Amino acid sequence: MEFVRQPSFLIGLGLGVVTTGVLFKLLERPRDPDHGEEEETDDDSAVCSSEGDSEYSEVEDEDEMKMVLIVRNDLKMGKGKAAAQCCHATLAAYKQAKRKCAKWLRAWECNGQPKVTLKCDSEDELQTLLAQARSLGLCSAVIADAGRTQIAPGSKTVLAVGPAPAEVVDRVTGHLKLY
Repeated sequence: MEFVRQPSFLIGLGLGVVTTGVLFKLLERPRDPDHGEEEETDDDSAVCSSEGDSEYSEVEDEDEMKMVLIVRNDLKMGKGKAAAQCCHATLAAYKQAKRKCAKWLRAWECNGQPKVTLKCDSEDELQTLLAQARSLGLCSAVIADAGRTQIAPGSKTVLAVGPAPAEVVDRVTGHLKLY
């Protein structure tokens, strides 16, 4: 036990304690600055409580939430191609919603992530719908195809609108037909 009294041991012990403290601070999960809660960076289960004490209960209880995917019908994409483009649009809209409208996103996740696929007839119509969605403050994402398979490079294929309250999304897309 004589080594415990040695200055080198005490210095090493002190450095170990300080280093451990610094590492714990660096590795600590980031916190959401708006709510003082930990961000859910690794939890993709989207399991939500139906209790009324959630900070999202106001949105969840009053509004049906949805995302709408608008596919250009004039491109005559195959079913698999259209499905892949819709997946790209869903992911792009999700990423945007995570940054811009987290409460709507969480409410949408808690209600099963409903999605509706509709069709439009041209790129001009798609661009008009995009402008309408953005004028209402809705998250929206347009997918431009890479051109590796069926579609010319840069072609706008799908527009995602939402997730958002269904009544607001319907102001933009309510007149469109199912794909």
